[in-house]
Amino acid sequence: MPFIDIHTHKQADGEATIITNLYEDFESAASLSLCTLGIHPWYADRISFDALSKHAKQSNVIAIGECGLDKLATTTDWALQQTLFRQQILLANTLQKPLIIHCVRAYDEVLKTLEEENAQVPVIFHGFNKNIQLAERIWKKGYYTSFGMALFHEQSAVATVLENCPEERFFLETDNADISISKIYEKAAEIRKTNTDALILQLQKNFQAVFNI
Repeated sequence: MPFIDIHTHKQADGEATIITNLYEDFESAASLSLCTLGIHPWYADRISFDALSKHAKQSNVIAIGECGLDKLATTTDWALQQTLFRQQILLANTLQKPLIIHCVRAYDEVLKTLEEENAQVPVIFHGFNKNIQLAERIWKKGYYTSFGMALFHEQSAVATVLENCPEERFFLETDNADISISKIYEKAAEIRKTNTDALILQLQKNFQAVFNI
C-alpha cells in the first residue's frame, strides 16, 4: 500500500501501511502487523517499564514511543517523566529501534536529554506543530519531524515548516484524528508544491532509511 501512516492509534487501515502506537495493553502488540510501544508521559505512573522492555523486543515492534516530556501533564510527576524518558532512550539504544517523541512545552529539556543519554537511533518528533526555528534545531541534530492535522490549521506556522523541511527529514501521520492518511498526503503535497505520487515515493524512501524494513 502506497501511503505510510507513521503514527496512529488505529489498528487497521485498508489504504495504508500503518504504524500503530500502543501506550498500554502491550500484550496486544502480538496481534498487530507493525507497531510502536512506549510509556506516554500522561500515563507514566500506571505503566510498568519492565512490561515495556519485555514486549518491545518483538520484531513487529519497530520503534520505542511515543515517549518524552509533557509540561501539561500535571497529574504526572515531572521527575518520573524524566526518569522514564531516559530509560526509554537507553532501551531504544539497546534494541537499536528508533524513538517516537511526544513533546509538549519541553523541547529544550527533550533535546538536552537526548544528548545527555547519547541517543544513537533515529529520533522522530511526532505531531510537530511549532515554528521553523525550532524545527531547524531538530533537523540540525539529524532528527525527524512528523506532521498531521496541524497542517490544516490556517493560523499555524507548521505549513511553513513542512514547506521548508528537507525532503529526507519528515513523515506524515494521523495520530488520533478522524481523517484518512491520504488526505494528509494531499495537503502535504499542496504545501510542498509537488504531487502525491512524488510524496509517496519520498516517504517510502524515508521509511526505509529509518526503519530498514
